[in-house]
Amino acid sequence: MTKPILLYYRIKENNSVGKGHAILKTSTIVGVGLGFLAGAFVSKQIQTRPITPEAALSNIKQKVQAKVSGSWIYTNKESVNVNDLHYNVYKGGFTRETPSGDEHFLFTVDADTGSVIELSSTNV
Repeated sequence: MTKPILLYYRIKENNSVGKGHAILKTSTIVGVGLGFLAGAFVSKQIQTRPITPEAALSNIKQKVQAKVSGSWIYTNKESVNVNDLHYNVYKGGFTRETPSGDEHFLFTVDADTGSVIELSSTNV
């Protein structure tokens, strides 16, 4: 904390802006630039991170209109081709309660984006 005070004192004592002030500006500009680049890089990495199986299951359960009474998901990714497009997916299922009884569903979720690729009702 004493170094900035000493730098300020030297500049004021000479009554001119010297090398110390120029170095301070340059290092500040470089520091701000590096901070901005690091922030942009970290932001990009966070946005492209694949979702967890738990997050995928939670998203599915939020989209269901009725009360979910049970659910499951495989935690290992699988590779599938749907309409000639390749996806890494999580597969799982859930049971929802309706007035006419329980309904069972199977789903496939894109492991990178969390988008529902397939949702189908099944009779058990």
